[in-house]
Amino acid sequence: MRDHIVRSRQDRLNAPGAHYVRRLTAKDGTNLGVDLRVTSAGEASGTLELGPGKTLTYLRVGIKTFLQGNRDGWLADGFSADAAAISDGIQLLEPSTFHDTDLPELLKPANLAERLDPSIDAGQPVSVGPVETVNGHESTPIGSGAMRTYVHAGHADRIVDPAFDIQVTPMNWDDAARFYTDLRPTVTALDLASDTESRVAVDSGWSTPCATTCSAVATLTATPHPFLSVTIPGFTPPVATTFVSYEIALTINGVRTPRPDCAGVLEMPGDGTTTTISCAFTAGPGSQISADTTTRPVLGRTRADALLTTLTEDATRTQSKRDCPVTRIHGSITTSKPDC
Repeated sequence: MRDHIVRSRQDRLNAPGAHYVRRLTAKDGTNLGVDLRVTSAGEASGTLELGPGKTLTYLRVGIKTFLQGNRDGWLADGFSADAAAISDGIQLLEPSTFHDTDLPELLKPANLAERLDPSIDAGQPVSVGPVETVNGHESTPIGSGAMRTYVHAGHADRIVDPAFDIQVTPMNWDDAARFYTDLRPTVTALDLASDTESRVAVDSGWSTPCATTCSAVATLTATPHPFLSVTIPGFTPPVATTFVSYEIALTINGVRTPRPDCAGVLEMPGDGTTTTISCAFTAGPGSQISADTTTRPVLGRTRADALLTTLTEDATRTQSKRDCPVTRIHGSITTSKPDC
């Protein structure tokens, strides 16, 4: 029966992607319900469930990971009540690992293929269990070490090991192409995703003098806080740029008045960059006036466009696997089509 595992491994090595559902235990012990599509290039899109009705949407483009959820989803992920309320419905740039697990790296078809037969190099036999129904057809469970793979017609229908139990639906080449096409609007809109690798401090005040005609003034200071900071001797990293979405809202005599001309997105290059913004208004003598400034570091148009380029390149890279399939597997050694 090992030949069935070999065929399943070859199928996964050559696959452009897959749709995974069921459960996964992250490295920190968090139990996750997963519903993810992952391509051979490592893009991923879907949902993660941290409890009944408590879900986050997951997106990976290139090396950037984004999460989005409602208040309940963020609370289940450990956010404070205030942070969950602020983040409700907003895409957040997040570290590449979720609860210490790089999900696309774990679930890329080729990486799973390498895990399906851990006992082969030791020469240990596989075990065969009773046939079960998976994906609407009969599937045979074949065990190798701690891994159990349910196979049907050369495909892995379900993969079980101590860390996960996932059902696998293969993506064909058209599915993969559609996946990338469908992601483009989402990636285009990432310019307003929250950049959690940056911080913005706000110092608010008023113009001087401040009479009938006055301006609410705010000084913004942007500071990068990267998830991972690497120092390479002799290498000077490029100057970081922070994009900041801002709004100054005025309240005059108890009436809050948002002003479209007092909102926008600023580009602030450099660590510790300071920029002053203002909002002019006119009020009668004795008016009661207050102003509040809200800011949010965002990904920005430049970086969102760079991710669109990555998406296009990885779509091409995924389709290129069709021309360079793995043609033979012997133990842990694979052979590809010549000239690939």
